[in-house]
Amino acid sequence: MKTTFLGLAALGLCACVAAPEAATPPPGSNEMLRSPIASMQSHEVIISDVVIPPGATVPRHYHPGEEFLYVISGSAIHVEQGKPDLELVAGDSYVIAPEAIHSPRGGPDGARAIVFRVHVEGQPERILVDGAEAHHHGDDGPHHHH
Repeated sequence: MKTTFLGLAALGLCACVAAPEAATPPPGSNEMLRSPIASMQSHEVIISDVVIPPGATVPRHYHPGEEFLYVISGSAIHVEQGKPDLELVAGDSYVIAPEAIHSPRGGPDGARAIVFRVHVEGQPERILVDGAEAHHHGDDGPHHHH
């Protein structure tokens, strides 16, 4: 009985030591889970393991739903339209409002965050914006060109 327990404990310890090295996903947004939300029709949850390399800037974009993030290593500058830049470090969490235009930038050691998004099924997950589009986004309504 005792030997089995010790054997398992040793295995567990071994896995823990090796995990951080082996488990770091490639740069970008790595989807870990996508699931419907039973209490909210036509909504789903997306959990991603996001890795931003040192000094890299994510292109300006927004999401149709809220984004909740928790930084697990490194640091990043959260750059959001209409708000002052904000440094987020390991252990920080932050909420990004639906349709808020943002383009985070990796700190000196890059950043890794667990991101939880509420997503409306059928809508694009991420909408990229260029300068002109960003300028009009969030105005009083659609602009009609005659």
